[in-house]
Amino acid sequence: MSYAGISIREALDRINAQNGGWYLPQEQRQYVWGARHQSENYICLLLDSLLKRYPIGGIVLWETDAKIPYRKFIEDYAPGEHARQVDEGRWEAHKSLVYDGQQRLQTLYSVLRHRFNDRVLHFDLLFDKNKAEADETGFLFLDEAAPRSPRFLRMTELSIKSPRSMEGKISIENHATPAASGDYKLEVLIKTNISSLWSVFVDTEIKSIAYFSVESTTKVEVNEVFRRLNTGGIALTQLELVLSKIKAVHSDYEERLWKLSEKIEKESGGVKFPDSSILQFFHLMIKGTLRIDENRLNEADIAMFEKALDEESTKPLLEVFSEYLNNLYKINNADIIPRWLAVLPIASYLSARKYGGHKWRIRELPEDEVRAINQYFLLSQFCDWNTQTMVNGFAQLAINAAKVGNVFPLEKIRELAIEKNRPGDLSENQMLGACWFALKVLTPGQSYVFVGPKPQVDHIFPLSLEGDNENYRRAVDKLWNFQPMPASVNNYKRARHPKEFFSSVDGGKYWSSYNFIPAAGSEIWDDPYKFIEYRRNAMLIELERLYGIVLSKNTSLP
Repeated sequence: MSYAGISIREALDRINAQNGGWYLPQEQRQYVWGARHQSENYICLLLDSLLKRYPIGGIVLWETDAKIPYRKFIEDYAPGEHARQVDEGRWEAHKSLVYDGQQRLQTLYSVLRHRFNDRVLHFDLLFDKNKAEADETGFLFLDEAAPRSPRFLRMTELSIKSPRSMEGKISIENHATPAASGDYKLEVLIKTNISSLWSVFVDTEIKSIAYFSVESTTKVEVNEVFRRLNTGGIALTQLELVLSKIKAVHSDYEERLWKLSEKIEKESGGVKFPDSSILQFFHLMIKGTLRIDENRLNEADIAMFEKALDEESTKPLLEVFSEYLNNLYKINNADIIPRWLAVLPIASYLSARKYGGHKWRIRELPEDEVRAINQYFLLSQFCDWNTQTMVNGFAQLAINAAKVGNVFPLEKIRELAIEKNRPGDLSENQMLGACWFALKVLTPGQSYVFVGPKPQVDHIFPLSLEGDNENYRRAVDKLWNFQPMPASVNNYKRARHPKEFFSSVDGGKYWSSYNFIPAAGSEIWDDPYKFIEYRRNAMLIELERLYGIVLSKNTSLP
Protein backbone atom coordinates (compact mmCIF):
# COMPACT_ATOMS: atom_id res chain seq x y z
CA MET A 1 0.00 0.00 0.00
CA SER A 2 1.32 3.43 -0.91
CA TYR A 3 1.03 6.75 0.88
CA ALA A 4 -2.32 8.54 0.66
CA GLY A 5 -3.02 12.23 1.06
CA ILE A 6 -5.20 14.02 3.56
CA SER A 7 -5.98 17.69 4.14
CA ILE A 8 -5.20 19.53 7.36
CA ARG A 9 -8.92 19.85 8.10
CA GLU A 10 -9.54 16.13 7.59
CA ALA A 11 -6.55 15.19 9.76
CA LEU A 12 -7.66 17.47 12.60
CA ASP A 13 -11.19 16.03 12.45
CA ARG A 14 -9.81 12.51 12.81
CA ILE A 15 -7.64 13.24 15.86
CA ASN A 16 -9.37 11.88 19.00
CA ALA A 17 -12.54 11.17 16.96
CA GLN A 18 -14.86 8.65 18.63
CA ASN A 19 -15.23 6.45 15.54
CA GLY A 20 -12.11 5.48 13.61
CA GLY A 21 -10.12 8.32 15.10
CA TRP A 22 -6.38 8.85 15.20
CA TYR A 23 -4.76 8.18 18.57
CA LEU A 24 -1.37 7.41 20.06
CA PRO A 25 0.02 3.96 20.91
CA GLN A 26 1.38 3.25 24.38
CA GLU A 27 4.89 2.91 22.96
CA GLN A 28 4.97 6.48 21.68
CA ARG A 29 7.25 8.92 23.48
CA GLN A 30 5.67 11.96 25.06
CA TYR A 31 5.40 15.23 23.18
CA VAL A 32 8.41 17.55 23.46
CA TRP A 33 9.29 20.47 21.23
CA GLY A 34 11.93 22.66 22.86
CA ALA A 35 11.60 25.60 25.20
CA ARG A 36 8.67 27.97 24.85
CA HIS A 37 10.33 30.60 22.65
CA GLN A 38 11.96 27.92 20.50
CA SER A 39 8.69 25.99 20.20
CA GLU A 40 6.82 29.03 18.98
CA ASN A 41 9.42 29.73 16.30
CA TYR A 42 9.42 26.09 15.13
CA ILE A 43 5.64 25.97 15.07
CA CYS A 44 5.37 29.15 13.01
CA LEU A 45 7.83 27.71 10.51
CA LEU A 46 5.84 24.45 10.37
CA LEU A 47 2.61 26.34 9.65
CA ASP A 48 4.42 28.49 7.09
CA SER A 49 5.68 25.34 5.35
CA LEU A 50 2.10 24.12 5.05
CA LEU A 51 0.96 27.50 3.76
CA LYS A 52 3.69 27.38 1.13
CA ARG A 53 2.74 23.77 0.37
CA TYR A 54 6.11 22.39 1.30
CA PRO A 55 6.28 18.71 2.34
CA ILE A 56 6.40 18.16 6.10
CA GLY A 57 7.03 14.41 6.17
CA GLY A 58 4.67 11.46 6.25
CA ILE A 59 2.47 9.95 8.95
CA VAL A 60 2.49 6.21 9.65
CA LEU A 61 -0.64 4.62 11.13
CA TRP A 62 -1.67 1.23 12.41
CA GLU A 63 -5.36 0.70 11.76
CA THR A 64 -6.72 -1.87 14.17
CA ASP A 65 -9.68 -3.19 16.13
CA ALA A 66 -7.40 -4.98 18.62
CA LYS A 67 -8.26 -4.58 22.28
CA ILE A 68 -5.19 -2.66 23.41
CA PRO A 69 -4.59 0.45 25.53
CA TYR A 70 -3.93 3.68 23.67
CA ARG A 71 -3.75 7.43 24.36
CA LYS A 72 -5.54 10.61 23.33
CA PHE A 73 -3.75 13.58 21.81
CA ILE A 74 -3.37 16.53 24.20
CA GLU A 75 -5.78 19.42 23.66
CA ASP A 76 -4.45 22.54 25.42
CA TYR A 77 -0.73 21.85 25.58
CA ALA A 78 1.50 23.14 28.39
CA PRO A 79 4.82 21.85 29.73
CA GLY A 80 4.16 18.85 31.93
CA GLU A 81 0.96 17.89 30.10
CA HIS A 82 0.94 14.26 28.97
CA ALA A 83 -1.08 12.24 26.52
CA ARG A 84 -3.55 10.37 28.74
CA GLN A 85 -4.78 6.82 28.29
CA VAL A 86 -8.38 6.36 27.13
CA ASP A 87 -10.84 4.46 29.28
CA GLU A 88 -10.46 0.68 29.12
CA GLY A 89 -14.00 0.36 27.80
CA ARG A 90 -12.85 1.90 24.50
CA TRP A 91 -9.77 -0.25 23.92
CA GLU A 92 -11.59 -2.47 21.40
CA ALA A 93 -12.80 0.44 19.28
CA HIS A 94 -11.77 0.81 15.67
CA LYS A 95 -8.90 3.31 15.61
CA SER A 96 -5.68 4.29 13.88
CA LEU A 97 -2.61 4.59 16.06
CA VAL A 98 0.04 7.12 14.99
CA TYR A 99 3.40 5.37 15.02
CA ASP A 100 5.29 8.13 13.26
CA GLY A 101 4.34 11.82 13.07
CA GLN A 102 3.09 12.45 16.61
CA GLN A 103 5.08 15.67 17.08
CA ARG A 104 3.68 17.30 13.95
CA LEU A 105 0.10 16.18 14.52
CA GLN A 106 0.13 17.13 18.21
CA THR A 107 1.45 20.57 17.30
CA LEU A 108 -1.19 21.14 14.62
CA TYR A 109 -3.97 19.89 16.89
CA SER A 110 -3.02 22.13 19.79
CA VAL A 111 -2.39 25.33 17.85
CA LEU A 112 -5.24 25.03 15.34
CA ARG A 113 -7.95 23.70 17.65
CA HIS A 114 -6.78 24.59 21.16
CA ARG A 115 -3.99 26.51 22.94
CA PHE A 116 -0.26 26.13 23.28
CA ASN A 117 1.35 27.23 26.57
CA ASP A 118 -1.79 29.29 27.26
CA ARG A 119 -1.21 31.21 24.05
CA VAL A 120 -3.20 31.31 20.84
CA LEU A 121 -1.76 31.11 17.35
CA HIS A 122 -2.67 34.07 15.12
CA PHE A 123 -1.88 35.22 11.61
CA ASP A 124 -1.05 38.84 10.81
CA LEU A 125 -3.37 39.61 7.90
CA LEU A 126 -1.21 42.61 6.95
CA PHE A 127 1.78 40.30 6.46
CA ASP A 128 3.22 40.70 2.96
CA LYS A 129 5.21 37.63 1.94
CA ASN A 130 6.75 39.53 -0.96
CA LYS A 131 8.45 41.93 1.46
CA ALA A 132 9.27 39.48 4.23
CA GLU A 133 12.66 38.10 5.25
CA ALA A 134 13.36 34.38 4.85
CA ASP A 135 12.26 33.32 8.35
CA GLU A 136 9.32 35.73 8.69
CA THR A 137 6.06 33.85 8.44
CA GLY A 138 3.11 36.02 9.47
CA PHE A 139 2.24 33.53 12.20
CA LEU A 140 2.62 34.62 15.80
CA PHE A 141 1.46 33.63 19.29
CA LEU A 142 -0.51 36.03 21.49
CA ASP A 143 -1.68 35.61 25.05
CA GLU A 144 -5.23 34.37 25.49
CA ALA A 145 -6.17 37.63 27.24
CA ALA A 146 -4.57 39.92 24.63
CA PRO A 147 -6.93 42.60 23.20
CA ARG A 148 -8.65 41.50 19.99
CA SER A 149 -7.59 43.21 16.78
CA PRO A 150 -9.05 42.81 13.27
CA ARG A 151 -5.48 42.62 12.00
CA PHE A 152 -4.71 39.32 13.76
CA LEU A 153 -6.75 36.26 12.82
CA ARG A 154 -7.07 33.53 15.45
CA MET A 155 -6.19 30.24 13.76
CA THR A 156 -8.59 28.41 16.06
CA GLU A 157 -11.40 30.55 14.66
CA LEU A 158 -10.37 29.85 11.07
CA SER A 159 -9.79 26.11 11.37
CA ILE A 160 -13.29 25.27 12.64
CA LYS A 161 -15.09 26.94 9.73
CA SER A 162 -17.00 24.65 7.42
CA PRO A 163 -15.30 24.11 4.04
CA ARG A 164 -18.74 23.68 2.43
CA SER A 165 -19.95 27.18 3.29
CA MET A 166 -18.44 30.43 2.09
CA GLU A 167 -20.34 32.40 4.72
CA GLY A 168 -17.58 31.65 7.23
CA LYS A 169 -14.92 33.03 4.91
CA ILE A 170 -16.95 36.16 4.20
CA SER A 171 -17.51 36.80 7.91
CA ILE A 172 -13.75 36.61 8.52
CA GLU A 173 -13.10 39.04 5.68
CA ASN A 174 -15.72 41.48 6.99
CA HIS A 175 -14.23 41.35 10.49
CA ALA A 176 -10.67 41.90 9.19
CA THR A 177 -11.34 44.69 6.64
CA PRO A 178 -11.13 47.56 9.21
CA ALA A 179 -7.43 46.67 9.66
CA ALA A 180 -6.83 48.17 6.17
CA SER A 181 -8.05 51.61 7.34
CA GLY A 182 -9.64 52.23 3.94
CA ASP A 183 -6.47 51.44 1.96
CA TYR A 184 -7.54 49.40 -1.11
CA LYS A 185 -4.16 47.67 -1.51
CA LEU A 186 -4.22 46.56 2.12
CA GLU A 187 -7.77 45.26 1.69
CA VAL A 188 -6.55 43.16 -1.24
CA LEU A 189 -3.62 41.92 0.86
CA ILE A 190 -5.95 40.93 3.71
CA LYS A 191 -8.31 39.03 1.40
CA THR A 192 -5.40 37.33 -0.36
CA ASN A 193 -3.99 36.14 2.95
CA ILE A 194 -7.38 34.86 4.08
CA SER A 195 -7.84 32.98 0.80
CA SER A 196 -4.42 31.35 1.15
CA LEU A 197 -5.11 30.33 4.74
CA TRP A 198 -8.57 29.07 3.83
CA SER A 199 -7.33 26.86 1.00
CA VAL A 200 -4.76 25.10 3.22
CA PHE A 201 -6.40 24.99 6.67
CA VAL A 202 -10.14 24.86 5.86
CA ASP A 203 -10.66 23.44 2.37
CA THR A 204 -10.13 19.74 1.83
CA GLU A 205 -8.86 19.86 -1.74
CA ILE A 206 -5.20 20.37 -0.85
CA LYS A 207 -3.82 17.15 0.65
CA SER A 208 -1.02 18.60 2.76
CA ILE A 209 -0.27 15.47 4.80
CA ALA A 210 0.84 12.11 3.43
CA TYR A 211 -0.04 9.08 5.51
CA PHE A 212 0.55 5.36 5.30
CA SER A 213 -1.62 2.75 7.02
CA VAL A 214 0.22 -0.37 8.11
CA GLU A 215 -1.80 -3.48 7.35
CA SER A 216 -1.19 -5.85 10.24
CA THR A 217 -3.20 -8.04 12.57
CA THR A 218 -0.64 -8.10 15.37
CA LYS A 219 1.15 -5.51 17.47
CA VAL A 220 4.44 -7.33 17.00
CA GLU A 221 4.57 -6.52 13.32
CA VAL A 222 3.66 -2.87 13.69
CA ASN A 223 6.23 -2.45 16.47
CA GLU A 224 8.85 -3.78 14.09
CA VAL A 225 7.74 -1.26 11.47
CA PHE A 226 8.04 1.46 14.09
CA ARG A 227 11.57 0.38 15.08
CA ARG A 228 12.70 0.37 11.47
CA LEU A 229 11.20 3.79 10.86
CA ASN A 230 13.09 5.18 13.82
CA THR A 231 16.47 3.86 12.65
CA GLY A 232 16.49 6.77 10.23
CA GLY A 233 15.15 9.30 12.72
CA ILE A 234 15.16 9.72 16.46
CA ALA A 235 15.28 6.19 17.81
CA LEU A 236 13.59 5.30 21.05
CA THR A 237 15.96 5.36 23.99
CA GLN A 238 16.61 2.25 26.04
CA LEU A 239 14.62 3.83 28.86
CA GLU A 240 11.64 4.33 26.55
CA LEU A 241 11.92 0.77 25.29
CA VAL A 242 11.98 -0.59 28.86
CA LEU A 243 8.93 1.53 29.69
CA SER A 244 7.22 0.19 26.60
CA LYS A 245 7.75 -3.40 27.76
CA ILE A 246 6.36 -2.60 31.20
CA LYS A 247 3.32 -0.85 29.72
CA ALA A 248 2.60 -3.90 27.59
CA VAL A 249 1.82 -5.70 30.88
CA HIS A 250 0.68 -2.75 33.04
CA SER A 251 -0.95 -0.30 30.65
CA ASP A 252 -1.39 2.50 33.20
CA TYR A 253 2.20 2.37 34.44
CA GLU A 254 3.29 5.62 32.82
CA GLU A 255 0.32 7.53 34.24
CA ARG A 256 1.25 6.27 37.70
CA LEU A 257 4.83 7.43 37.17
CA TRP A 258 3.50 10.89 36.31
CA LYS A 259 1.41 10.94 39.48
CA LEU A 260 4.44 10.03 41.57
CA SER A 261 6.48 12.77 39.86
CA GLU A 262 3.70 15.28 40.63
CA LYS A 263 3.58 14.09 44.24
CA ILE A 264 7.34 14.55 44.59
CA GLU A 265 7.07 18.09 43.25
CA LYS A 266 4.27 18.91 45.68
CA GLU A 267 5.87 17.38 48.79
CA SER A 268 9.33 18.78 47.99
CA GLY A 269 8.13 22.34 47.67
CA GLY A 270 8.79 22.55 43.95
CA VAL A 271 11.52 20.11 42.87
CA LYS A 272 10.67 18.55 39.52
CA PHE A 273 11.96 14.98 39.42
CA PRO A 274 10.71 13.60 36.09
CA ASP A 275 9.10 10.21 35.55
CA SER A 276 12.13 9.13 33.49
CA SER A 277 14.41 9.70 36.51
CA ILE A 278 12.04 7.73 38.74
CA LEU A 279 12.14 4.82 36.30
CA GLN A 280 15.93 5.06 36.20
CA PHE A 281 16.02 4.83 40.01
CA PHE A 282 13.78 1.76 39.93
CA HIS A 283 16.15 0.19 37.39
CA LEU A 284 19.07 0.89 39.70
CA MET A 285 17.29 -0.86 42.58
CA ILE A 286 16.05 -3.81 40.51
CA LYS A 287 18.92 -4.45 38.10
CA GLY A 288 21.75 -2.89 40.12
CA THR A 289 22.75 -0.48 37.39
CA LEU A 290 21.76 2.78 35.73
CA ARG A 291 22.88 1.36 32.40
CA ILE A 292 19.60 0.29 30.84
CA ASP A 293 19.27 -2.53 28.32
CA GLU A 294 15.78 -3.63 27.30
CA ASN A 295 17.09 -7.06 26.29
CA ARG A 296 17.93 -7.80 29.93
CA LEU A 297 14.39 -7.15 31.12
CA ASN A 298 12.41 -10.31 31.90
CA GLU A 299 8.96 -11.08 33.30
CA ALA A 300 10.24 -11.20 36.88
CA ASP A 301 11.82 -7.75 36.44
CA ILE A 302 8.55 -6.33 35.14
CA ALA A 303 6.78 -7.64 38.24
CA MET A 304 9.40 -5.90 40.39
CA PHE A 305 8.94 -2.64 38.50
CA GLU A 306 5.24 -2.90 39.24
CA LYS A 307 5.89 -3.50 42.95
CA ALA A 308 8.39 -0.61 43.08
CA LEU A 309 5.56 1.76 42.23
CA ASP A 310 3.19 0.76 45.01
CA GLU A 311 2.58 3.24 47.82
CA GLU A 312 4.76 1.56 50.45
CA SER A 313 7.72 1.07 48.11
CA THR A 314 7.80 4.70 47.01
CA LYS A 315 7.86 6.14 50.54
CA PRO A 316 11.71 6.15 50.87
CA LEU A 317 12.05 8.02 47.56
CA LEU A 318 9.51 10.58 48.73
CA GLU A 319 11.41 10.81 52.03
CA VAL A 320 14.52 11.98 50.17
CA PHE A 321 12.60 14.89 48.66
CA SER A 322 10.18 15.86 51.40
CA GLU A 323 12.16 15.27 54.59
CA TYR A 324 15.77 15.33 53.48
CA LEU A 325 16.10 17.88 50.68
CA ASN A 326 13.14 20.06 51.62
CA ASN A 327 13.03 19.99 55.42
CA LEU A 328 16.78 19.87 56.09
CA TYR A 329 18.00 22.10 53.27
CA LYS A 330 14.91 23.92 51.93
CA ILE A 331 15.91 22.84 48.42
CA ASN A 332 12.88 23.87 46.37
CA ASN A 333 14.14 23.67 42.79
CA ALA A 334 15.93 20.93 40.86
CA ASP A 335 18.45 23.43 39.44
CA ILE A 336 20.02 23.88 42.89
CA ILE A 337 21.48 20.36 42.76
CA PRO A 338 24.12 20.07 40.03
CA ARG A 339 24.49 16.25 40.03
CA TRP A 340 21.23 14.41 40.44
CA LEU A 341 22.55 10.90 39.77
CA ALA A 342 24.64 11.20 42.94
CA VAL A 343 21.45 11.63 44.99
CA LEU A 344 20.16 8.17 44.05
CA PRO A 345 22.40 6.18 46.46
CA ILE A 346 20.72 8.04 49.35
CA ALA A 347 17.32 6.90 48.10
CA SER A 348 18.73 3.38 47.61
CA TYR A 349 19.99 3.36 51.18
CA LEU A 350 16.68 4.45 52.71
CA SER A 351 14.76 1.97 50.54
CA ALA A 352 17.00 -0.95 51.53
CA ARG A 353 16.70 -0.01 55.23
CA LYS A 354 12.91 -0.07 54.91
CA TYR A 355 12.90 -3.42 53.09
CA GLY A 356 15.25 -4.80 55.75
CA GLY A 357 12.94 -3.81 58.58
CA HIS A 358 15.22 -1.08 59.98
CA LYS A 359 14.45 2.54 60.83
CA TRP A 360 14.63 4.50 57.62
CA ARG A 361 13.00 7.88 58.11
CA ILE A 362 15.48 10.74 58.36
CA ARG A 363 14.09 11.99 61.67
CA GLU A 364 14.44 8.52 63.20
CA LEU A 365 18.10 8.07 62.30
CA PRO A 366 20.79 8.90 64.90
CA GLU A 367 22.86 12.05 64.44
CA ASP A 368 26.01 10.27 63.26
CA GLU A 369 23.99 8.42 60.62
CA VAL A 370 22.49 11.63 59.22
CA ARG A 371 25.90 13.31 59.32
CA ALA A 372 27.39 10.52 57.15
CA ILE A 373 24.56 10.97 54.64
CA ASN A 374 25.06 14.75 54.70
CA GLN A 375 28.79 14.42 54.10
CA TYR A 376 28.18 12.08 51.18
CA PHE A 377 25.58 14.45 49.74
CA LEU A 378 27.89 17.45 49.84
CA LEU A 379 31.04 15.67 48.69
CA SER A 380 29.26 13.90 45.82
CA GLN A 381 28.02 17.23 44.52
CA PHE A 382 31.18 19.28 45.00
CA CYS A 383 33.65 16.54 43.98
CA ASP A 384 31.64 15.29 40.99
CA TRP A 385 31.01 11.73 42.16
CA ASN A 386 28.44 11.38 39.43
CA THR A 387 29.35 8.89 36.69
CA GLN A 388 27.04 5.94 36.10
CA THR A 389 29.73 3.48 37.16
CA MET A 390 30.39 5.34 40.39
CA VAL A 391 26.71 5.71 41.28
CA ASN A 392 26.13 2.01 40.56
CA GLY A 393 28.93 1.15 42.96
CA PHE A 394 27.82 3.66 45.60
CA ALA A 395 24.25 2.37 45.51
CA GLN A 396 25.38 -1.24 45.95
CA LEU A 397 27.57 -0.31 48.91
CA ALA A 398 24.69 1.67 50.42
CA ILE A 399 22.21 -1.18 49.90
CA ASN A 400 24.54 -3.76 51.44
CA ALA A 401 25.04 -1.59 54.53
CA ALA A 402 21.34 -0.77 54.82
CA LYS A 403 20.19 -4.38 54.65
CA VAL A 404 21.93 -5.13 57.97
CA GLY A 405 21.14 -1.75 59.52
CA ASN A 406 24.67 -0.32 59.29
CA VAL A 407 25.65 3.35 58.99
CA PHE A 408 25.78 4.87 55.51
CA PRO A 409 29.16 3.64 54.10
CA LEU A 410 30.78 7.01 53.43
CA GLU A 411 34.40 5.87 53.72
CA LYS A 412 33.98 2.93 51.34
CA ILE A 413 32.25 5.26 48.90
CA ARG A 414 35.08 7.79 49.24
CA GLU A 415 37.64 5.05 48.50
CA LEU A 416 35.70 4.05 45.38
CA ALA A 417 35.52 7.68 44.24
CA ILE A 418 39.29 8.05 44.64
CA GLU A 419 39.79 4.84 42.63
CA LYS A 420 37.78 6.49 39.86
CA ASN A 421 40.12 9.51 39.86
CA ARG A 422 37.82 11.81 41.80
CA PRO A 423 38.99 13.85 44.81
CA GLY A 424 38.08 12.46 48.19
CA ASP A 425 38.19 15.79 50.05
CA LEU A 426 36.62 19.17 49.47
CA SER A 427 38.66 22.06 48.09
CA GLU A 428 37.73 25.72 47.99
CA ASN A 429 37.67 25.83 44.20
CA GLN A 430 35.11 23.05 44.16
CA MET A 431 32.86 25.08 46.43
CA LEU A 432 33.31 28.19 44.30
CA GLY A 433 32.48 26.18 41.19
CA ALA A 434 29.08 25.19 42.59
CA CYS A 435 28.21 28.43 44.35
CA TRP A 436 24.38 28.08 44.21
CA PHE A 437 24.58 24.71 45.89
CA ALA A 438 27.29 25.83 48.33
CA LEU A 439 25.31 28.88 49.42
CA LYS A 440 22.18 26.77 49.87
CA VAL A 441 23.77 24.16 52.15
CA LEU A 442 25.56 26.88 54.14
CA THR A 443 22.25 28.70 54.69
CA PRO A 444 19.77 25.81 55.06
CA GLY A 445 17.27 28.10 56.76
CA GLN A 446 17.04 30.38 53.72
CA SER A 447 14.94 29.63 50.65
CA TYR A 448 15.89 30.63 47.13
CA VAL A 449 13.42 32.57 45.02
CA PHE A 450 13.71 31.42 41.42
CA VAL A 451 12.94 33.33 38.25
CA GLY A 452 13.40 30.94 35.36
CA PRO A 453 16.40 28.64 35.88
CA LYS A 454 18.32 31.01 38.18
CA PRO A 455 17.92 31.78 41.88
CA GLN A 456 17.88 35.37 43.07
CA VAL A 457 21.12 36.14 44.92
CA ASP A 458 22.32 39.42 46.41
CA HIS A 459 25.92 40.66 46.29
CA ILE A 460 26.26 42.14 49.78
CA PHE A 461 29.04 44.42 48.55
CA PRO A 462 27.55 45.39 45.18
CA LEU A 463 29.36 44.77 41.90
CA SER A 464 29.18 48.47 41.13
CA LEU A 465 30.34 50.83 43.86
CA GLU A 466 31.81 54.29 43.71
CA GLY A 467 35.58 54.04 43.31
CA ASP A 468 35.56 50.32 42.44
CA ASN A 469 38.05 48.67 40.09
CA GLU A 470 38.60 45.29 38.45
CA ASN A 471 40.22 43.77 41.54
CA TYR A 472 37.26 44.86 43.65
CA ARG A 473 34.73 43.37 41.22
CA ARG A 474 36.58 40.04 41.12
CA ALA A 475 36.75 39.91 44.90
CA VAL A 476 33.06 40.60 45.53
CA ASP A 477 31.75 38.35 42.75
CA LYS A 478 32.38 35.26 44.88
CA LEU A 479 30.43 32.84 47.02
CA TRP A 480 31.64 34.56 50.20
CA ASN A 481 29.80 37.76 49.25
CA PHE A 482 26.52 36.08 48.21
CA GLN A 483 23.24 35.94 50.11
CA PRO A 484 19.93 34.31 49.06
CA MET A 485 17.65 37.30 48.72
CA PRO A 486 14.68 38.26 46.49
CA ALA A 487 15.52 40.56 43.60
CA SER A 488 13.30 43.28 45.05
CA VAL A 489 15.78 43.75 47.91
CA ASN A 490 18.78 43.29 45.66
CA ASN A 491 17.56 45.99 43.27
CA TYR A 492 16.69 48.26 46.19
CA LYS A 493 20.25 48.27 47.53
CA ARG A 494 21.96 48.28 44.16
CA ALA A 495 25.23 50.30 44.12
CA ARG A 496 24.83 51.19 47.81
CA HIS A 497 27.57 50.50 50.31
CA PRO A 498 26.23 47.81 52.69
CA LYS A 499 27.28 49.80 55.76
CA GLU A 500 25.18 52.74 54.60
CA PHE A 501 22.31 50.49 53.51
CA PHE A 502 22.02 48.56 56.78
CA SER A 503 22.33 51.72 58.89
CA SER A 504 19.56 53.48 56.97
CA VAL A 505 15.91 53.46 58.03
CA ASP A 506 14.82 51.75 54.81
CA GLY A 507 17.62 49.17 54.73
CA GLY A 508 17.93 48.39 58.43
CA LYS A 509 14.79 46.27 58.41
CA TYR A 510 16.64 43.67 56.29
CA TRP A 511 19.56 43.28 58.71
CA SER A 512 18.25 40.09 60.33
CA SER A 513 17.78 38.42 56.94
CA TYR A 514 21.53 38.21 56.27
CA ASN A 515 23.89 35.46 57.42
CA PHE A 516 27.55 35.55 58.47
CA ILE A 517 27.93 39.32 58.74
CA PRO A 518 29.96 41.24 61.34
CA ALA A 519 28.44 43.50 63.98
CA ALA A 520 26.87 46.71 62.74
CA GLY A 521 29.60 48.94 64.19
CA SER A 522 32.53 46.78 63.12
CA GLU A 523 35.34 48.38 61.14
CA ILE A 524 35.27 45.32 58.89
CA TRP A 525 32.46 47.03 56.96
CA ASP A 526 34.91 49.73 55.89
CA ASP A 527 37.06 47.33 53.85
CA PRO A 528 35.39 44.98 51.33
CA TYR A 529 38.45 42.70 51.27
CA LYS A 530 38.37 42.29 55.06
CA PHE A 531 34.64 41.67 54.81
CA ILE A 532 35.15 38.89 52.22
CA GLU A 533 37.82 37.26 54.40
CA TYR A 534 35.63 37.57 57.52
CA ARG A 535 32.60 36.04 55.81
CA ARG A 536 34.63 33.26 54.19
CA ASN A 537 35.97 32.21 57.57
CA ALA A 538 32.50 32.37 59.13
CA MET A 539 31.01 30.24 56.34
CA LEU A 540 33.76 27.62 56.59
CA ILE A 541 33.25 27.41 60.35
CA GLU A 542 29.55 26.80 59.65
CA LEU A 543 30.45 24.11 57.10
CA GLU A 544 32.36 22.25 59.78
CA ARG A 545 29.71 22.83 62.46
CA LEU A 546 26.80 21.65 60.35
CA TYR A 547 28.42 18.83 58.43
CA GLY A 548 31.81 18.04 59.93
CA ILE A 549 33.56 18.96 56.67
CA VAL A 550 36.75 21.01 56.45
CA LEU A 551 38.57 22.11 53.34
CA SER A 552 41.64 20.21 52.22
CA LYS A 553 44.85 21.93 53.39
CA ASN A 554 46.01 23.15 50.00
CA THR A 555 43.24 25.73 49.69
CA SER A 556 43.62 29.45 50.14
CA LEU A 557 41.62 32.64 49.76
CA PRO A 558 41.36 33.53 46.04
